[in-house]
Amino acid sequence: MTNGSRNKIKQLDNDYIRQVATDEHEQAQRVAQVRRRRFILIVAVFGALILFFGFQLINTRSNLHQVNRQVATSQVKLKKVQQKNNQLESQIKQLNNKDYLQKLLRSKYDYTKSGETVYSLPNDNAADVTAN
Repeated sequence: MTNGSRNKIKQLDNDYIRQVATDEHEQAQRVAQVRRRRFILIVAVFGALILFFGFQLINTRSNLHQVNRQVATSQVKLKKVQQKNNQLESQIKQLNNKDYLQKLLRSKYDYTKSGETVYSLPNDNAADVTAN
């Protein structure tokens, strides 16, 4: 068909044709409305899923940072306790040494052997022996 032959076709203008055209138009509007609603529903579901998983992700990251802070503080406490433990272990080793124990008893408690006399001088620091 050419363009010239299309101009020869005339549309009838009666009630039936108008009713069919109106029905077709209403049907097209209903289909468009259903598609629009379906699109809005799909977007809403995906939006809700994105919000839910986004909240989960943010919550998980927050918990991770909190746990990392706790781990860091626990490691600092552990190092302090290990240093204190090492210090106490060295003190135990020193207390097992008879020479150190004698020096400690003599300086801290003014312990003397029988027949020995102790003279305290003003510049004497008894705590110096325990620091070794």
